[in-house]
Amino acid sequence: MTAQRIVIVGAESTGTTSLTSDLCEHFQQRGGDFTATTWVPEFGRDYTIRKLREAQLHRPDATMEDLVWTDEDFVTIAREQNMLEDYAADVSGRIVLCDTDAFATALWQERYLGRSTPEVRALAFASPRILYILTTPVGVHFVQDGIRDGESLREWMTDRFREELDRQPTPWVELDGVRRSQRLELAIDAIERVLAT
Repeated sequence: MTAQRIVIVGAESTGTTSLTSDLCEHFQQRGGDFTATTWVPEFGRDYTIRKLREAQLHRPDATMEDLVWTDEDFVTIAREQNMLEDYAADVSGRIVLCDTDAFATALWQERYLGRSTPEVRALAFASPRILYILTTPVGVHFVQDGIRDGESLREWMTDRFREELDRQPTPWVELDGVRRSQRLELAIDAIERVLAT
């Protein structure tokens, strides 16, 4: 049986990866058909790091601002994210947890190129989800890791996620807990409710 997909999305440095990892651990410990729960990392992050390193081979002082993004970059990211997600859904337990997805990739394409393309938007809805969880910057310290845009964009991106989540059919919840443990509890509750329907 293919696992049901739950996706955690949010602006940079809002705790999506931490929450996804915490949720995976929680459900694995539950046992039963949750024991094999897996989570899918964000491919776009690895792609960005690779793109920056390639730029630095030609110009050692290159930074994120020097990178040139294309529509094909975002198609590649969305396709690879979907492939990783599909594989995880086939081997996971009852649910698979995704740290972002192609839906989020379409918003990052908009951020960097000013619009999202039909191909990326089509990839964004290639597989059904049962829940989106939106993390917000409220109470989350911004950590610059060398590839993030900057703290000033977190509110704008969060607003765009809200707008686009409202336009799509999958149920979604926004986490407003300040403490990591509080966000985890709220996310577990949201997942329990959707699984019960």
